[in-house]
Amino acid sequence: MARNKEKEVKSKIYIGSRTFDVVLYILMGLLSIVFIYPFLNVLAISFSGNSAIVTGQVTFFPRDFILDGYEMLFEDENIFQAYWNTIVIAAGSVVFSLTLTSMMAYVLMIPDFVMKKPLSIYLLITMFFSGGMVPGYLLIRNLGLFNTIWALILPGAISAYNVFVYRAFYKGISLDLREAAKIDGASEFGILARIYVPLSKALYATFGMFCVVGVWNSYMPALLYIKDKDRQPIQMVLRRIVFANGIGAMQNANDMINNGKLNYLNVQYACIIMTMGPILLAYPFVQKYFVKGMQVGAVKG
Repeated sequence: MARNKEKEVKSKIYIGSRTFDVVLYILMGLLSIVFIYPFLNVLAISFSGNSAIVTGQVTFFPRDFILDGYEMLFEDENIFQAYWNTIVIAAGSVVFSLTLTSMMAYVLMIPDFVMKKPLSIYLLITMFFSGGMVPGYLLIRNLGLFNTIWALILPGAISAYNVFVYRAFYKGISLDLREAAKIDGASEFGILARIYVPLSKALYATFGMFCVVGVWNSYMPALLYIKDKDRQPIQMVLRRIVFANGIGAMQNANDMINNGKLNYLNVQYACIIMTMGPILLAYPFVQKYFVKGMQVGAVKG
């Protein structure tokens, strides 16, 4: 009798678990459609002809396939320079962010560091209060960083949230390794570079990718601090074409639009695809580190 009841309970648990899995898969499938459809629609419109776009025939797949939107986009003389500027800014931001955040998190992790508490309080305050846009702008000008890529790299080099997550990750590494290295004569910087950094690859991959995405999608700092077009990142080109009607500066595109051969959405959506393409290609290579990198910061204090 007891065995029958046990089997019945296990059967109910199994059925409940399978039902939950089915509901979860259906829900995730619907969410995937909601998230993927706008991207596929933008991609299809960028390759579609004017008549198909105007009549609303484009959904997932292009109609009247054309490449004119991309051709017009690459006629912009600033597009390749903007790409290069964005790559330099993103690489510099990642290097400075990972290096400086690691160093600060490491010293805050050391139990006998005398400035541990004051620095932690100082960082905590910056999570709730900021200087504001106008003081930040004046600071950039007074430091001589205005109209340079350093104005887009240095202000975001250290984040208080990142420091605390790094510190939590480092606390998960045994202090015995640090003590053994000190006995062998290693310096603090050597301990960080040779022990903590190699053991924190998931953390660096995760936050490095977050940093790249944040820099790649940001245009407000460039709008405030960069004056010359040849120093602007790709997002400023995207903003000019999509929001500021920058397509009007392309005479060939204007003529083709007036003749009905090209739709203004072709160039705008082509610019969107070309802007987000590198990030989409980079995600699969670091995706496996995301769960591990974020979980450690969430469960360790």
